[in-house]
Amino acid sequence: MKKIKPRIPEGGAIEDSSEMTMERYSEIMKKQLGKEYIRFADNVIQKVQPIQNSKVLEIGPGPGWAGINLLKKREDLYLEGLEASSDMIRVASDNAKNEGLADRIRFWEGVAEEMKGIADDQYDLVISRDSLHHWENPEKVFRQIKRVLKEDGKIYIHDHKRNLNLFGRLIVNIMGPLVAGKIVKYWKSSIAAAYVKEDVEEILDKNGCKGWKVETDLMDLTIQKN
Repeated sequence: MKKIKPRIPEGGAIEDSSEMTMERYSEIMKKQLGKEYIRFADNVIQKVQPIQNSKVLEIGPGPGWAGINLLKKREDLYLEGLEASSDMIRVASDNAKNEGLADRIRFWEGVAEEMKGIADDQYDLVISRDSLHHWENPEKVFRQIKRVLKEDGKIYIHDHKRNLNLFGRLIVNIMGPLVAGKIVKYWKSSIAAAYVKEDVEEILDKNGCKGWKVETDLMDLTIQKN
């Protein structure tokens, strides 16, 4: 059995820097990952089947493209995004406005481990795309999700997985620079910070997250509750 490399935590909030503004980051992500955002939205709709008029919480929306694509496909949904970066909130809010969705999306600053100001049993659906590996304390986040999610609420959390096989590593190292360009280095650091299925299952079991199932494919990991 191949030994899995130890996890290398990645920094938290992504903010403006001398190297890149979050407006530029948003442009790059939309261009390079546009189809992946659409695929994420399709997976949420098909795999967990949000109920009509669901109130959705998105954890770590970044520039907002995942949630924006979901709401474009489901005009009955309303989304609130919890984001640690004020720079990302600025950009995500502009993106939502430009896409004609400002009346159905609201972003506010905060960390997922605390979710201050959110009452119990508020949301019909909790989603997250490629944010899990940024969470400083996943156990606290999962407990908070349990608290703010309605009893019959649904979950769809997507992230990278760390234990890529040979084919997966070839995709990252050979196709990555062609597909992702300069941001391939961030993809690699995110994979190094990601969890494996056994890690997540242990955390969920420890915190009584019954009915939450963990699935993996070639490159990614998802947590679902229908």
